[in-house]
Amino acid sequence: MTLLALAVAAALTVGACGGSESAGPPKTARVERAAVSTGVESSGSVSALGATNLGFSTGGQLTSVRVSVGDQVTPGQVLATIDDFSARQQLRQAQSQLAAQEANYARVKDGTSVDGAQNSVDAASSVVSATKRQAGATLAADDAAIKAASAAIGQAQSGVTQAQAALAADIAACQPTYTTAPPAPCQKIPADQYGVQSAQQGVQMARQQLAQAQQKRTVDAAAGNLQVASARQGQVSAQNGLDSASADRPNSLDAAAAAVDGARAGVATAQKAVDNTTLRAPAAGTVSALNGGVGEYVAPSSSTTPFAPGSDAPIPGAAQAAGAAAAPGAASPSRPGGTQFLVLQNVAQFAVVAPFQEVDAANIAPQQRATISLDAVPDHAFDGTVLSVAPSSTAIGGSVEYYVTIALPNTDPRVHDGQSARASVITAQSDEKISVPNAALHRQGDRATVTLVEPDGRQVPTPVTTGLVGADRTEITSGLAEGQQVLLGGSA
Repeated sequence: MTLLALAVAAALTVGACGGSESAGPPKTARVERAAVSTGVESSGSVSALGATNLGFSTGGQLTSVRVSVGDQVTPGQVLATIDDFSARQQLRQAQSQLAAQEANYARVKDGTSVDGAQNSVDAASSVVSATKRQAGATLAADDAAIKAASAAIGQAQSGVTQAQAALAADIAACQPTYTTAPPAPCQKIPADQYGVQSAQQGVQMARQQLAQAQQKRTVDAAAGNLQVASARQGQVSAQNGLDSASADRPNSLDAAAAAVDGARAGVATAQKAVDNTTLRAPAAGTVSALNGGVGEYVAPSSSTTPFAPGSDAPIPGAAQAAGAAAAPGAASPSRPGGTQFLVLQNVAQFAVVAPFQEVDAANIAPQQRATISLDAVPDHAFDGTVLSVAPSSTAIGGSVEYYVTIALPNTDPRVHDGQSARASVITAQSDEKISVPNAALHRQGDRATVTLVEPDGRQVPTPVTTGLVGADRTEITSGLAEGQQVLLGGSA
């Protein structure tokens, strides 16, 4: 028999002598080279990529629902409609306002205010010219009258001179004494005297006419100046009107054009409201939730999708957890759509979304490998890859946790949205190095030992230096050699 067999036999004999049941041979493990990996685990849920909450921007009564839960839809496909009567009435009002503003713009554009003001300026200029000509003609007539009156004075004065000469001649020819009838010259003297008086009166009348003509010219000149000034005032007013109309026209056109643009925007808004009464699929997908039937009233949609970090996969159960705390350490796997009218999902691609405690999340980074196990698929483990870690924490059940998104390859038709999942992320891994099962290690403080089983059966406590600690094995950096046997679960 070998020494190891003798040692085992002796141990069995001692045990029998002690009156206890016989113990089997000690469990040992071979020191060998193997890869050591460590990681962190958490429970989460499967989430379909590309989930979208859909609804109507305004509330209303459902007039048609054209899909059912589970239907696959294509981009642009009509999903449902609500009553559009109010929206179409508002569209008609907006179109009427647009027509009114366009008509006002055409009126301003084709308006004759500037042309009319220009015509007024031209007419006022003509009036000024005519008034000047009329005043000039009047003054010319007055000047002619003055000239004629001056000539008449000269003629009257010449008549006075002639009458005075005839009187003097007759006086000189008249004899102061005569016995018979007076001679002819003496008889003419009274007539000559009258002629002188008449001629003198003619001079006075001519002078009066000259004075009247001069006075009339002064009055006519003043009146003409007043008329010309009045005509010029009208011309200035007309020019001011033209300037005002010319300055207002661009602003009026701009204001009218702005009103048209505003009315067009109103039409576009009203048309959008009409379009929004028809709900269309924004992308291809599968209807996963539907809340409402024909005749029922739906509220305006206001919910948004809480996406997991690094993907367009929604956080499972986040909508339901908004009003109540989620279960500690795990996200709720249910996602019925909450109060949303319709939820559209891409059920061909999935990810696992799981919350990790802060101490574990600190060791997780994108591109790390992960192993996924699903309760619904117990016979298969899925290889995943970490996509992203949330940059901010989420309070779940009083614990600070970080959501981690893990890409899940779609290799099994049994995978569905919302399934419970267990994610194990490998945070560190070594090459094949000397290692032992974790059950072989004994730790006291910072010291680690193993029980080395010698070929003769002796059990020798042996201090070792450890490296990476994995889930089931620990790397040994010194103290052991490949091929040695160590005791499992024994006491040093």
